[in-house]
Amino acid sequence: MKGGRRARALFLVLATYVFLQLAWWVNLLISSAAKLFEARTAFNPSPDVLAAALQNWEKTVLMVAAEGVIFSLLFMFGLSWIWRVMRADNYILARERNFLLAVTHELKTPIASIRLAIDTLKRLDLDGADRDEMLDVARSGTLRLERRVEDILQATRLNLPDALVRSPFDITEFVEDTASTFLHLNPESSVSVKMIGDSGLLLQGDEEMWRLCLINLLENAIKYSPSHTSVEVVLDTTTKKPRLSIIDHGPGISPDERKKVFEAFYRLPRDKDFEGTGLGLHLVFRIVKMHGAEIHITSTAGGGATFVIDWPAN
Repeated sequence: MKGGRRARALFLVLATYVFLQLAWWVNLLISSAAKLFEARTAFNPSPDVLAAALQNWEKTVLMVAAEGVIFSLLFMFGLSWIWRVMRADNYILARERNFLLAVTHELKTPIASIRLAIDTLKRLDLDGADRDEMLDVARSGTLRLERRVEDILQATRLNLPDALVRSPFDITEFVEDTASTFLHLNPESSVSVKMIGDSGLLLQGDEEMWRLCLINLLENAIKYSPSHTSVEVVLDTTTKKPRLSIIDHGPGISPDERKKVFEAFYRLPRDKDFEGTGLGLHLVFRIVKMHGAEIHITSTAGGGATFVIDWPAN
């Protein structure tokens, strides 16, 4: 909003300046031309009068040229700045519109599955197995709805000054527990965990935020991985900075897209075939940066993407 108001104010200033300058230039040129004409056509003009007229004309031309150059530079700068602001605003609006559409779809789908399961249970007299299946459908929809709402709430929470609640936690235990929790909620997924180095390393940070970060990375990896492959989680505590790698064997992410995927609401062109809101990886990036850690993406050998987090050294 502020950028838009500044752009409009600058545009009005430039437009006013253009009008006043044009009016001044026209008046000055006409006046100078008239004086020079009178000096040249006057009866028996003296050399001094003619020289003065010519000198005045030269000064006028130089002044107009200098003003024209300054004005042109200011005008070009103003137009360029306005254009950048307008493009940025339009880009943000487009992403937020896509986000709202994605959120609407993401919320409607689990709600529809929950409603269908409840209606089926209400209409039909199902036996134990069928009834359990419908309850599992409803539970799955509820968990999915909860995850999407949680992403939205956490995205809002991260904007608060006291967003992080820091305390020491065991990084090895944290990774194992989070992967176990993820598999419990997603039993159809395949995740392998590998530890390199000694256990018991304590890190300072918000464990729940880190849990949200890792779960989002696992969800992202599972979403793009072929059904017959496993997502690998590798924790290496032998280096100066503990390193966590989440490795998938999906289509991968091109180098020019690797920074963009961390932007809020951004989705890759291929993502139209996948569910999502474009918030998950943005939350990951925010959580990592707020802890003073680093995250980057590399290519997985044989195809896929590897998300690497380097925790700050204690």
